Amino acid sequence: MTDLHLPASRGDGEVENPIERLELLAGDDDAIAGFLDELHVNSPREREMLIELARTDALHAPDRFEADHRRAVASLETLGRNGYHGSRVGSSLGPFKTLMRWGVQLVARYIVVSYLRDAATEMRNLYWLREMQTVPRTPERRMLRRARLEAEGMREIFKRRSIGVPSFVLGGLALPLLATVFRAADGFAFSTWWVALLVGLAGALIGVGISWITLRGTAMASRRIRLTAAEPMKRLWETMGSCRRPPRDQSRTFAFVAIVLTIGVWIVLPTLVGIALATS
Repeated sequence: MTDLHLPASRGDGEVENPIERLELLAGDDDAIAGFLDELHVNSPREREMLIELARTDALHAPDRFEADHRRAVASLETLGRNGYHGSRVGSSLGPFKTLMRWGVQLVARYIVVSYLRDAATEMRNLYWLREMQTVPRTPERRMLRRARLEAEGMREIFKRRSIGVPSFVLGGLALPLLATVFRAADGFAFSTWWVALLVGLAGALIGVGISWITLRGTAMASRRIRLTAAEPMKRLWETMGSCRRPPRDQSRTFAFVAIVLTIGVWIVLPTLVGIALATS
């Protein structure tokens, strides 16, 4: 009877095709798991998982937990009140100053409010999981239960509207390009070269404006999150122990969108205008 842990070979002692090995191991879960482990070298994340599983306490530093929890809540309250107000950008833009500041605060509002909701949800979930891991009727369990209820309350408080900024940004990204390729989609033809040029310039101005607003709104939100909440949340996560890093905001995503938009304005849009002129 063939041992399922040692599949038959092709003459050199091993089966080279992994699919054939899995077929030979069929029905033996332990053998399949061992074979799959051979194909994947242990990663740092797997070592971290083992370290987490080896911990014996739900809280790494229970004596610091209540103070760090209160500090994190206070930082999120301050961020929620001041995180996207009071922009001073665009002072030299004259009559467009008010419009630009409104757009910057709109982007910052979306990033800040999304971060507040994510932070409260992550805190609630982490507290809840650790509460279930503590021994009943212990001080740690009571602390975690109280903090979990407070985090649930924060989730309700931070359910304010963040406004659909992704649609706003994506619309600004698409508008200049759609204006240029409208001819291909609807049979429109530029009658003269200056019409195509005006359409291209209008698209470029819109694209530059949206990119400018997105970058500055992202910078404003990122700075204020780091100024108020980043350090208290990091300390709270260290106090909890074995839970990787605290929630992060969407600043990187918005900065990437703004950079892509800038590339589209300066490279893609002129190319499309040139194609439109050449085929008009």
